[in-house]
Amino acid sequence: MIQAALFGIIASLAAMKIKSIRPEIGLAIGLVSGMILAGYALNEMREVLEVFETIRSYSGIPKSYFQILLKLIGISFLCEITSNLCRDAGQETIGKQIELIGKLSILAVSLPIFQAFLETVQELLG
Repeated sequence: MIQAALFGIIASLAAMKIKSIRPEIGLAIGLVSGMILAGYALNEMREVLEVFETIRSYSGIPKSYFQILLKLIGISFLCEITSNLCRDAGQETIGKQIELIGKLSILAVSLPIFQAFLETVQELLG
């Protein structure tokens, strides 16, 4: 984590300094740095996924629900990262559209869980 923070600080300072001289290079530094840090974050997610899998195996939650949960987490992280990159590039509107698409994707992916919940409630009431 310390390495990522230091890299982010150095990249931000470099982008800020170069941006005043050559804005396009400053923007490129910011975007590439963001992608490198996103890669670092994805690498860290490996440990989190291992813990989630252990929890899932102990809880007895069906693997299909666990896969949906992982998709939801992945969509939210991907949309956050790409939206921030677009905003850093000065494309606020594109960033907001990515967020909207992400929310709709999360809704679409979570529909099977919602449907299973409604079926369970119906069985309990019926």
